[in-house]
Amino acid sequence: MKGRPLIPFAVIAIIGLLLITVLSFVGLNQREAMQEDAEGNGGEEVTEFDDPVAAGEEMAQQSCIGCHGGDLTGAGGPDLTNLDLSEEEIVHVIINGQGAMPAMPLDEIEADAIAQYLLSLNE
Repeated sequence: MKGRPLIPFAVIAIIGLLLITVLSFVGLNQREAMQEDAEGNGGEEVTEFDDPVAAGEEMAQQSCIGCHGGDLTGAGGPDLTNLDLSEEEIVHVIINGQGAMPAMPLDEIEADAIAQYLLSLNE
């Protein structure tokens, strides 16, 4: 290496430290904005879905297709398009699991939306 290699390394280090500092302040501002948005909503989560069947379909596509197949007719798990369970029984199975199915990390409202979607498939 010819010349003074220490100066370019020092400049890069200083630029890096300045960039870290600036990005930290940007992150703090974003965090404060997110907290203000949460407080603006009353700090409450959504308690119901506008269309529970559509929301249930979206959650089922995210959570269920791995075991029950893309069309929910049963790949590794049972067929979900022909259930003879009540809505409450389906919610119980989703939340607590049954047999080889593990308990899903969903709240009761989300589980109820999935149950309504699965029952709509049986109609």
